[in-house]
Amino acid sequence: MKSAISSAMKHKELTMIQVFLRWLKNILGAGKNKNEGSEYGRRTGMEPLVTKRLDMRTRRLKPAPTVRLRPDDLMEEHPAANSPASGIAKTPSLLRLEWFGLSDTGVVRDHNEDSFFCAGKEDTGLFVVADGMGGHDAGEVASRIAVETVCSSVRQAAEKDDDPVELIRWSVLRANEAVVREGTKNGSNMGTTLGVALVAENTAYIASVGDSRVYWIDNGSISQITEDHSLVAKLVAAGKLTREEARNHPKSNLLYRTIGSEENVKVDTFTIGLKKNGCLLLCTDGLWGEVTDVDIHQACATEKDIRAACARLISTANENGGKDNITAVMVRVL
Repeated sequence: MKSAISSAMKHKELTMIQVFLRWLKNILGAGKNKNEGSEYGRRTGMEPLVTKRLDMRTRRLKPAPTVRLRPDDLMEEHPAANSPASGIAKTPSLLRLEWFGLSDTGVVRDHNEDSFFCAGKEDTGLFVVADGMGGHDAGEVASRIAVETVCSSVRQAAEKDDDPVELIRWSVLRANEAVVREGTKNGSNMGTTLGVALVAENTAYIASVGDSRVYWIDNGSISQITEDHSLVAKLVAAGKLTREEARNHPKSNLLYRTIGSEENVKVDTFTIGLKKNGCLLLCTDGLWGEVTDVDIHQACATEKDIRAACARLISTANENGGKDNITAVMVRVL
């Protein structure tokens, strides 16, 4: 009996994911004809990336500079949303997902190499962050290719009954192939981190390469779900550095595993159960490198509006130095 119940629940979960993937396929393909004359449109069928600016002098809560994939249909699906990267989805059981994504160049850098994507329907959603490396014409391109490849790979799987964990792992592997191929073609040493979360009902399926993090914040606590693929993370695990020492270590930016660095990359995957009033946070090291876990938790727990919470996190990162690009994607379970 237990096995039969488990099988029925798994079937329901896959059904919800497939409904979402078919919907995602529609919105990601919506701009295909509109963009068919451009290289970007031919490659992905998506809208061009959108860039807006945050007033760094006043720290006003304005849309931040972003490199984001934004289907126009997402706004049509959620007409009440105030941002192209935000939304609220309801299920018949009244469970809701609320999400928002924000990115900023930071105080030191002159351009943004981060990319991110947010989309959801009912209680299911796809959320992606990437932090590019290699300079303006490499890191920026690498993160963009990685994010759009994850999205297009998920779109290709819309009619398949794939296991959610294998689906996101496969999409990250495709992203790695795409970045390696682009780097080889251009003779560029480009790379990027990548964090992906596919949410279905009360479960998040997470994939990670690099040091962009996924946190789960719930019941007064904050947990880092992903593991950093960095030198200092290994030293912390070995007990040779504290987490705070690692944050300020001169080699904190040295990664031993990234998207685009080798043809065969190992992808970490995680599965976590989500609870009402909890929050997923996907972010690049420009955020967690400047803002402590305590302050991240406080912002997520005390700000009722996730737009304000994301803006607060980015402002805090900038006030603490803003040495790198900063991206935060927050998904709250209501």
